[in-house]
Amino acid sequence: MNKRKSYFRTFSVLIEEYSIELFIFEALVLVLAFHSLTSIKYMALAIPLAIFVSEAMKLVIKENRPPTAMERSYFKRSGSRLKIRSFPSTHSSVAMAFAAAFYYTPAFIPLFVFAVVIMYSRVYIKSHYLRDVLAGGMIGLLIGYSVTFLL
Repeated sequence: MNKRKSYFRTFSVLIEEYSIELFIFEALVLVLAFHSLTSIKYMALAIPLAIFVSEAMKLVIKENRPPTAMERSYFKRSGSRLKIRSFPSTHSSVAMAFAAAFYYTPAFIPLFVFAVVIMYSRVYIKSHYLRDVLAGGMIGLLIGYSVTFLL
């Protein structure tokens, strides 16, 4: 495996294990850069809503993750039944909701690109199927855009 693939795999696994910390860091950087209380309000509404919808769908649909995902220690040590559920991807949902919360700012394009990288990373390390990340991305995009548009 070449170094670039190895770095991306490490990045992908880190996103899996430290997603909350990553999004908090990303939010802090954006708040410091834009000083926009409006965008903070959009994030505060869109992200929990995206998490709620994604996790609720996981409870209803109950699709298991790819077998290779369940071999990693992150999933083995998890006591939560939701962690073994795959559809839709909450990482993708939150990443897209985060980007869409900044739809009307210059930060939207880099956040959207970063969300796509996160979505790709979920499939790359086989934590999700492609349909999981596409569904999660659409959920997040719709929720995030709806929140910004309605408010």
